Amino acid sequence: MMTSRMFRAGPADALRARAAALFSGDRGAIGVFFAMCSSVMAGAMCMSLGMIQYELMQAHMQMALDVATLSAAANIRHYAQPNMQNVAQWQRDARAYYDANMPTGYEGLVMPDTGFTANISGDASAGFTVKLSASGTLPLLASNIFGALISGTNAAGAGPQDTMTISANNAAIYSPKTTLELVMVLDNTGSMADPASTDSSQGSKIQGLRAASQHLVTSIFNQPNGDSYIGLVPFTTVVNLTGALSGSSNWMTPRFAYNPTNMSMAPNPGITQSGWQGCAVEPRDASGNLYPKAYAPKDSPGFTPFYYNVPPTGFKITTYNQSDCTSVVSTKTVLGVPLTRQTNGTSTQCGSGSATGIWSQWFQPNTTSGTTTIYQNGNTNASGASNGPCGIQPAIFLTKDQTALTNSINAMKANGSTIIPTGLLWGWRMLSSDWSNDVSKGNGWISTDSSLPRPETNEGLLRVAILLTDGENDPGSTDGLMPLTAFNGLSGVANGTLRAPTVTRSNGTALTDGKMSSVTDINAFQLGVCSAMKAQGIIIYGITFGTGATSSAAVKTMQSCASPGNYYHAPSNADLDTIFQEIATGLGILRLTQ
Repeated sequence: MMTSRMFRAGPADALRARAAALFSGDRGAIGVFFAMCSSVMAGAMCMSLGMIQYELMQAHMQMALDVATLSAAANIRHYAQPNMQNVAQWQRDARAYYDANMPTGYEGLVMPDTGFTANISGDASAGFTVKLSASGTLPLLASNIFGALISGTNAAGAGPQDTMTISANNAAIYSPKTTLELVMVLDNTGSMADPASTDSSQGSKIQGLRAASQHLVTSIFNQPNGDSYIGLVPFTTVVNLTGALSGSSNWMTPRFAYNPTNMSMAPNPGITQSGWQGCAVEPRDASGNLYPKAYAPKDSPGFTPFYYNVPPTGFKITTYNQSDCTSVVSTKTVLGVPLTRQTNGTSTQCGSGSATGIWSQWFQPNTTSGTTTIYQNGNTNASGASNGPCGIQPAIFLTKDQTALTNSINAMKANGSTIIPTGLLWGWRMLSSDWSNDVSKGNGWISTDSSLPRPETNEGLLRVAILLTDGENDPGSTDGLMPLTAFNGLSGVANGTLRAPTVTRSNGTALTDGKMSSVTDINAFQLGVCSAMKAQGIIIYGITFGTGATSSAAVKTMQSCASPGNYYHAPSNADLDTIFQEIATGLGILRLTQ
């Protein structure tokens, strides 16, 4: 008789039983296949994510190091020259620049102090070379797969490592040996006669601007081994180009398209202030559109002369009795004469009147004198020819002549309203090689060096514009006060529109229906000019000056106009001088070499 025996299946037996059941049938085979594929897919996904993680982190580290390299090179000027004393502090600054864009522990990156190096060589006379490097480790998403592919086994040799090493390096040169073409685009409007701050003992803003500008010029020309040229562009609503560009060259069409009667480019005997006075009107295409362009002397349409004139239908002159300013002595319409017609050498308005615009009606006192002044470049509210719209101090083209620059700076006066883009555009042209006589075949800037401005491709050429204003764009008004919205270098003569189809307002709309009376529209056009200049490689320093230049619109516009990191606000004359000196000491060539 046989004895039956019972067996209890152990864990291993159960596992084998499940495996047998799994492989017995279609559904079991599919389950196994899916499990195997899932493992492969998970590994591939981890590997891909790891590669992405590595590439993104390495790019971020390189970007942070590039910024730190340029910042550290520019920071050289804050330390004692020529031997670069206190290198340790400079190195700490360099690490701070890096940490600002790559903070400690970013995405798990571990970088010890020894992982960052900053070295400098050279001296002030020959220039400095700055070299920075950074290296750290980053945890891997899939250490057993990706780690082996990136860095092999770990230090103990027991298997793939669970971190990857990421590094970056760069170098830059900072050298005073460069060709600097610098243009100072400076506000000369009426508000510059006011004090910059409550401390009126420092003098007016125009006085502070003169002093700071002269100091800037002296500092730049005194830099060792420098090859520097400086230009000056004073601006109000116009820029006076007398002596800088010839009115007979082909950059300007000597045509008075609005009302040419009695208008002349050449002075007429016996007529005060007749002839072209040096101010020009921006080109408009056949549709009346403006563009933020430097243009070139050969371009069409060309510039036209700026002038004041009356409508083709005539200019109404009303003479009132001097004693009561209400009884009309005479009224007549004059055809074809320039805008300003002064009797007895005065332009005093009699009474408040109800003038709808200085081009359509004019009030003058009754007088027995028969003297008459015809002035095509000013307006009746100017106290004299030098205070008319084009009476502004003329621009000075790029030069090494410090005396000429100093004399022009000293002669700057405060008078008029503000159209900032007009000054910017002429500053841009001083830095555009298309306006050199070599390129324009004798029709460019008047200069003893026909190659100025230098070709943009020249090695070591640094092109800089310093833009300063004590407020925001102010086109004037239509009540007869100088200047009018329809009479300036941007809008032209009797044209109050501002259509610029390539320019976009801050709200995203195209500037196809703009008006010269709108500060918002002029600001938009100014930023269009700034963007175009920066796209051409021109560095812009933007400065707002005085307590009156703190409005959000003025500050925001200038911040956007300036190159990154180059916006300043000077609340006083002393602050302006400090800012100009900081800019002067930093104008060496600075570029990445790796």
